Amino acid sequence: MKREREKHITRLHIIIFCLVVIAGLTVYFVVKNNKSKEILEYKNLEQDLVKATQDYYKLYDPIIKEGHTIIIEMKTLVKENLISNELTSQCDGYTEISNNKTLDGDYEIEYTAYISCGNKYVSDNYSSSR
Repeated sequence: MKREREKHITRLHIIIFCLVVIAGLTVYFVVKNNKSKEILEYKNLEQDLVKATQDYYKLYDPIIKEGHTIIIEMKTLVKENLISNELTSQCDGYTEISNNKTLDGDYEIEYTAYISCGNKYVSDNYSSSR
């Protein structure tokens, strides 16, 4: 009788352990999936910022000397109605437009976006003092 009771308790422990592991893994993957979606939204904002800056460049054609960089603030792009991502009200950002020398020896315009959205997301190499 005692042996059957011990088997029953052991099986119960195994079942509880499996349920706890399954619940833990479910929570882990749900949280991870939500973080991935959130990061994707911020990456999309960076892409939208680059596209808006390209439009700004076409409209105003700022002169960028060879080897130099200028900065266009996201606030400027919002004011000009060139970007309409809903995260622009929650984030600060800018785009660097560079006129850099390529391997061919020619100069090429490059766009790099940087955003800071508080403690939720900050682009690599973002500088608050620009």
